[in-house]
Amino acid sequence: MDSFLRADELRPEPDAPQPSPQSTTTAKHAPHQPASASNWVYPSEQQFYNAMRRKGWEAHEETIPSVVRIHNAVNERGWSEIRRWENELHNCTNPRLVRFLGRPDDTSPKAWINTNLLFYRKPFDRHDWFVDRGDGKEPRRYVIDFYDGGGGDSSDEAAKKSNGLPSMYLDVRPALDDSDAFVDRARMFFREAFPGIVSALEKGSGEQKR
Repeated sequence: MDSFLRADELRPEPDAPQPSPQSTTTAKHAPHQPASASNWVYPSEQQFYNAMRRKGWEAHEETIPSVVRIHNAVNERGWSEIRRWENELHNCTNPRLVRFLGRPDDTSPKAWINTNLLFYRKPFDRHDWFVDRGDGKEPRRYVIDFYDGGGGDSSDEAAKKSNGLPSMYLDVRPALDDSDAFVDRARMFFREAFPGIVSALEKGSGEQKR
């Protein structure tokens, strides 16, 4: 499924006659750029419905609004995680989405380990997002694995729904395309495993700069 589209790729009309046409209103994605750059928007309900039918998936018109709302919220969560990586590790507060790839049939190495060795649920989707942090370098690729439940946990408890919305876990991290990505993953692991130590180090570093 297309997570978002460029403004010039929109086809809001139904692909074929249908009893109840869906809304054609689109919404801006978080990394929306000025008109001179890439305008990323989420598919409207009608575009989402068209895409499901083209792919041969079962589509119930009455559920499309809820499906689109969940789809957009999940992708916003993914973008929020990418911004956290960029901000905490590189002081980049305004990364830009350059392009993305939906790869539902390609299992990432980490997902393979989680599924086959740690017996987590298999992720139901995978995206690769390419992000420009404005430093003149090649865009950085992020991998996002989408799991039902919490953290790919295989227990039934983790898959319970919360507030009427499916419980999902997004494993967001830079792809291991270069040594910098290895370093960033190690740094983020340390930050998440030892938040107290990291906080004390950052506080001490800030006081020394005064």
